[in-house]
Amino acid sequence: MDHQDYSDDSGWVNTFVFIAGVVLGAGAALLMAPESGSILRGRISRGARTAQDEISDMAANTKDALSTLSRDTQQSLKHAATRVTAAVDATKQSVKSELKENLID
Repeated sequence: MDHQDYSDDSGWVNTFVFIAGVVLGAGAALLMAPESGSILRGRISRGARTAQDEISDMAANTKDALSTLSRDTQQSLKHAATRVTAAVDATKQSVKSELKENLID
């Protein structure tokens, strides 16, 4: 048996050992599983529903918070616009008064 033949045999042996390990590991996992498949599926299903409910709650809370933020921001902008408009009107009146005084003098 030359080196080439030994490498081919070693590959098959390694593959066989790997497959045997996977099969034995899967069998051991099934034998040692603490609950049946239907119970496990039910638990996973309940967990998924719980996660979905929590995500829905977070989405609703986020929507409410963003709605409140939007409303508050709009009110602040309206208030600021009113103040700016009042300041512009006051400046116009001041400039008009000053121009009238300068034209009269």
